[in-house]
Amino acid sequence: MSNNLQSAALVLSVLNYFTLQKTRWGVRELAREIGRSPSVVQRALTLLEAEGYLHQEEAGRTYQLGFRCIELGHLANETRQFSQIAAQCLKPLVEQSGETVFIYRRREDISVCSYIQESSQHIRFTTTVGESLFLHQAPFTQVTLAFMKPEERLDYLSRHQLQADAALLETLELFAQQGYASSHEAWQPHTQGLSVPLFNVQKEVAGSLCIAASTLRDDLIVYKPLLIQAAVKLSPVL
Repeated sequence: MSNNLQSAALVLSVLNYFTLQKTRWGVRELAREIGRSPSVVQRALTLLEAEGYLHQEEAGRTYQLGFRCIELGHLANETRQFSQIAAQCLKPLVEQSGETVFIYRRREDISVCSYIQESSQHIRFTTTVGESLFLHQAPFTQVTLAFMKPEERLDYLSRHQLQADAALLETLELFAQQGYASSHEAWQPHTQGLSVPLFNVQKEVAGSLCIAASTLRDDLIVYKPLLIQAAVKLSPVL
C-alpha cells in the first residue's frame, strides 16, 4: 500500500473510535488507544477538523464529531433508506418470532448497532442504535470475528493482545464450525440470543444479525432458518 493510501486509511480509521460510549478524545489518549505517535494522530485529527468531520473543544482541547458527519449520516439515511430495507427483509422473522432483532455492522475493529426491531413482548433491551462494541466483546459480535479471513482475524487478536485467550479462540472456532452463535445470559441477565454472520456482495463478513429474547421463552434455535434467510436478503445493502 502506498504512503498516501496508508495515510488516508489512518485518517478514516480515526473516526471509528468516536462512539456513543466515547464521544470525545484527546490527542495523547487516542494515540495510546490506536498505538500510534501523538504527532501522527494530531495530523489526522487536524485534517479531519479542517474538513468539518471533527470539532475541537476550546476548554478541554478534546475532539468530537463535527457537522459534516451529521450531514453524511442524514445523506446515507435518505439515499439508502437502510431502516426501511431492513424492516422489509426482517418482516417474516419478526412476525413469526415476536422477538427483538438487531443488526450489527462491522466498522474496522468495532461492531455498531445499526438497526433494532423491538419485540412485541414486554422485555426491553438496553442496546440502542449507534452503540458499539469491540468484535471480541459479546457473542453477537464474536460471530463476525469468527468469520473474518484467518489472517485478518489473527491480526485483530494480536492487536488486542488476545491471541493467547484460549476460551475466546475455542468460542470462535465453535461459531465458525456451526455457522451461528448462541448464548444464554452472556450479555444481559435473563436473556438469550442467537446470531448469524452478515456477508456483503463481495462475500466478506460485514456484521451480524441477532435475535434476542427472555430465557423464559422457547429456545431461539428454532428461528435459525428464518435468521439465515433474512441475512441473505440483507447482503446487497451491506
